[in-house]
Order: sequence, then C-alpha cells, then structure tokens
Amino acid sequence: MAAGYETTSTALAYATYELARHPEVLHKLQAEIDQLPLDNDDMSNEETKKYLDYDIVAQMNYMDMFVSEVLRMYPIANTVIQRRASEDTVVQGIQIKKGTLVQADVYSVHYDRELWGPEDPYVFFPERHQTKRHPMAYLPFGAGPRHCIGMRFALIEMKILLVRLLREYSILPGEHLESKFNIRERAVITPEEVWVKLVKRSD
Repeated sequence: MAAGYETTSTALAYATYELARHPEVLHKLQAEIDQLPLDNDDMSNEETKKYLDYDIVAQMNYMDMFVSEVLRMYPIANTVIQRRASEDTVVQGIQIKKGTLVQADVYSVHYDRELWGPEDPYVFFPERHQTKRHPMAYLPFGAGPRHCIGMRFALIEMKILLVRLLREYSILPGEHLESKFNIRERAVITPEEVWVKLVKRSD
C-alpha cells in the first residue's frame, strides 16, 4: 500500500509541476475535462458516480498522453525495474551468469532521441505519444509478464484526481517552482518541493 500511494503522489507532484510550466497543456486538459459528462442528476449514490468517473476518465485521449509524458520524463521507481537471470545467457556480446541482477537504465531509454524523436525528448510534449513507439521504449512500470501489478490502479487514480482538480482550479507557478524542485533519489525519485498556486476557475 505504501509503495502504491507514494509513487502515485510523486507522479502527481511532477504532473502539477509540468502543468504550472506549460499553460497550453493545462488549457488542453481543461478543455477535454470540460466536455466530460461527469455530473448526472439521475445518479442516486456515490458508488455509481465513482464508476462513471472511472468509465469515462479511462477513455480520455489527451489525459492519457499527458500522464504518459509525465511518467516518461520522470520515471519514479527505477530501482525496482530489474530482473535476475534464470540461466547463463549472452546479450549483445555481454555474458550474463545465472543469478545476476540486471538493471535497466530507464532514463537513457526515456530520453533517447531515436526512440522518442523527432521532438526533443528533453521537452515536455504529450502529443509525442500519438506515435507508436518500440514496445520497450516506455518503462515507468517495467515491462513483460512481471511489470508493475498496480499500473492500472495508479493510472486511473492519477487521472481521476487530475480531472476533479482541474475542473475547479487552474495551476500556476509558485514563487519557488524551479529553485525548490531539486530531484532527489530516495525510496523513489522525487522532487524536493513543488511550489504551485491553485486559482479557482472563473470560466
């Protein structure tokens, strides 16, 4: 439980940081959110409303691209994306003995220009996810049969929170947005602080 909530809250911190830096992305997300039929007077209980949120939010195209770009640029739990060799093998001329732990260099993969171009991979650009990429180019949750068991839960949790937040508020840069951001590697790779302002929407 701790691992699931810690990683999700960290991903949301990165999301608010990028929304504060990119008002054009914020406006696109809010435009998509404003078109959602999330309010329904015929719904009689909170459980039904929550299901409606899940059913609709899971189909939001721009939200999906936005969250994917956040996790591409800020992979959070890289140290857990490792595999133990079950037998002696050779990968691209490198001998790997049985029992060896192999750690993927997620940052190098996520910022590779050949995998993520033609746009600069160091620029936040959600629309890059409209293009089909190599299946191993995107590794925030690992890959293969042992990828993160909580992936779908984490993604829908992030999306529902962002929908409910951005329907009511806009996110603006705080006074120390850049100077306090300082990414640190602890149990997860997390920003030191994220300074943003929440402004009630008038539109």
